[in-house]
Amino acid sequence: MDERHERIVKNEAVFRAANREIEHAEKEAGGGTDQLIEVLCECGREKCRGVITLTVAEYDGAHAQDDRFVVLRGHESAQIEEVVEERAGYLVVDKFGEAEDIVEEESS
Repeated sequence: MDERHERIVKNEAVFRAANREIEHAEKEAGGGTDQLIEVLCECGREKCRGVITLTVAEYDGAHAQDDRFVVLRGHESAQIEEVVEERAGYLVVDKFGEAEDIVEEESS
C-alpha cells in the first residue's frame, strides 16, 4: 500500500474515534437507539468536513465490524474498500487487504 492510502486509512480511524465520542455522549445523555445523531464523514480525506445524519442504531450497525466505516456518497475509495451497504445519504464501506490490517492495528 502506498503512503497516501495508508494516511487515508489512519485519518479514517481518527474520524471514527471522534464519531464514537459523539455517539457515546448521546447515549450518556439518555438518547435511545432511534435518536438521530450527526457524525463526521469517515472517508479520510484531509479536507472533508462532511456530516452524516443517522440513528444511533444505524451507526452501531455500520460499525459492527472494526473494518467498516460510514462515508458520504462519492467519498469511497475503490483501491482500499468496497461498498457493502447503501443508505439514504451515506454508504457503509468495508476495508480489504492492507487497509484492513491497518484498521485492525489502529483499533486494538
